[in-house]
Amino acid sequence: MNLQKNREGTSSLHNGNTGGPPKIILCDDFEAMSRRCADFLCEAVKAKPDLLLCLAAGNTAVRTYQILRERSDSGEADFSRAEFVELDEWLDLEDESENCTSFMFRNFYGPLQIEKSKIRLFDIHAKDMEEECKKIDRFIFERSGIDFMLLGLGMNGHLALNEPGSSFESYAKVVTLDPVTQKVGQKYFSKPVPLSRGVTLGIRHILDAKQVVLQAGGKAKAEIVKKVCLTKPTPMLPGTVLQLTKNGVVVLDRDAASEIL
Repeated sequence: MNLQKNREGTSSLHNGNTGGPPKIILCDDFEAMSRRCADFLCEAVKAKPDLLLCLAAGNTAVRTYQILRERSDSGEADFSRAEFVELDEWLDLEDESENCTSFMFRNFYGPLQIEKSKIRLFDIHAKDMEEECKKIDRFIFERSGIDFMLLGLGMNGHLALNEPGSSFESYAKVVTLDPVTQKVGQKYFSKPVPLSRGVTLGIRHILDAKQVVLQAGGKAKAEIVKKVCLTKPTPMLPGTVLQLTKNGVVVLDRDAASEIL
């Protein structure tokens, strides 16, 4: 991989191998990474104010969402006309106060005062979850696909809750959670919870999206970032699908990129 200076605080890594990520943006630190991801979102909503957004619930994105609130409050960014579709959600929780939906209302929808009518969530209490997944798919198809997706990267290489082995052709679906996700997912809860199933947009939605930004930061992500960037696309490592996207960008801080520099 060759390192090229891109802009202040960031650089671009271009993989010379066929099938490699179309673009990897290397940022000096977590703050610069968060600001670059916020830049992408602001640029997207400025270009198309009524776009369909799909945003990840996860600790990596918290600072990005704080920056977006600052820009929204200052008038630099306007999300009032945008629509949102949920990326994924845990199923079968007895207490849903710390699920993905709650995370997003606490860290993004609430602070930016997004109208609930603009947000399409999974109905996790639907009697027929397969039919609910089809309804989510139709919601997206009726809007000609997702305009912008902001994704995080799981420790097992998952995107959203598309676990290792997920078909690249899948749309919204109910999933059985990988043991790694069951363990790592505990960090989002104040006390241990049984995690067994989830519902998620499928990898095909990622491939179909008009713009995809994957962000990863911190030393803990360095090994999986290396695998995702250097392994040929395979369903056993869902993150490798970013190598196949036409408008996919991977944004890393130096810690997360340390194994590929």
